[in-house]
Amino acid sequence: MHLEQLSCVHFRNLEKLEIDLTSNTVVVCGKNGQGKTNLLEALYVCATGRSFRNAKPSEMLRFGTTGGRVRALVTRQGVRHSIEAELSEHRRTMRVDDRKLSHMSSLLRLVNVVAFFPDDLRIAKGSPENRRRFLDRAVANYQPKLVDASLAYGQAMRSRNSLLRANKNPDLMQIAAYDEQLVAHGEVIHRCREEGLAAMSRRAASQFDTIMPRLEPLTLLLESGVTESGDDFAASFREALKRSFSRDRKNGRTTVGPHRADLCMSIGERDARIFASQGQQRAIVLALKLAEVICLRDELGIAPILLLDDVSSELDAERTDMLFGALAKVGSQLLVSTTGAVELPLPEETQILEVEAGVVREKPKARC
Repeated sequence: MHLEQLSCVHFRNLEKLEIDLTSNTVVVCGKNGQGKTNLLEALYVCATGRSFRNAKPSEMLRFGTTGGRVRALVTRQGVRHSIEAELSEHRRTMRVDDRKLSHMSSLLRLVNVVAFFPDDLRIAKGSPENRRRFLDRAVANYQPKLVDASLAYGQAMRSRNSLLRANKNPDLMQIAAYDEQLVAHGEVIHRCREEGLAAMSRRAASQFDTIMPRLEPLTLLLESGVTESGDDFAASFREALKRSFSRDRKNGRTTVGPHRADLCMSIGERDARIFASQGQQRAIVLALKLAEVICLRDELGIAPILLLDDVSSELDAERTDMLFGALAKVGSQLLVSTTGAVELPLPEETQILEVEAGVVREKPKARC
């Protein structure tokens, strides 16, 4: 899988960009605030249909404009595809090979991206939402049905919540209909997460042991968001929705389900979210991200494209070397942004792109 070309028009501060990516390792360098992360975000939007910043389409447009576009040429197993995201103030339209895309999950069958961002280092101690987002992004790359199920689940939950807020005595038949939609889509989400975590746990434990060899093992466990959910998740979820109805009606929102799930992480028998040191938490997140890359390569039989946004600023030299060494073994195309403050262990054939005030120029083959 290889990104050959990226072009943008009015995407954030990138007024106009068209760049050929000629190497398997591409460094995007420049001072802070110049547009390095915007370039990586543009690629991420093409690959997934959304921003890793959870930005609205209007927020990704260059200031003062009402429309923009991002386009990528990607080769997968010898077949080239054009992927385009057209942005307006209120919507985002995706096209593949000039045909409008109706299901975002279809993108994952064409291009797969794993992204490392400084905010990822907060997964270990941040909110459950951060951990759910990490797990879902990791699993969706080889379980595309998770994307469609999540979108349908979110729509059903918003409709149910609106009904709960609008009426103190909502129509029970309508509530029951929304409950069944939540159960159907929620079961798909839960099963995908379970299967994905099972595939990732062993790899994450192995990577953590390499990074922190003198600690007890890392274990991962999925809390489903449904109390006492057994083998029959659908039946447990359905019953939980019935039991929580009075509370949901009072609060005006759905309080049980996969949207309340969490990824629990322990070192030995101690909850890493509470007891792990900052260094240990960074090691956990590094192990999780490396496991994501390796798992995806093994599941798909093809290495994903990797995006690293200035992660060396959050890692010490030893862990930076460890990260790049591990990623080099995967065989992925790598795009990494840096201010140049830390020298990165990069191969000689690295392509260097310099970003200044939204303008991207290729530099001679020298370090940033």
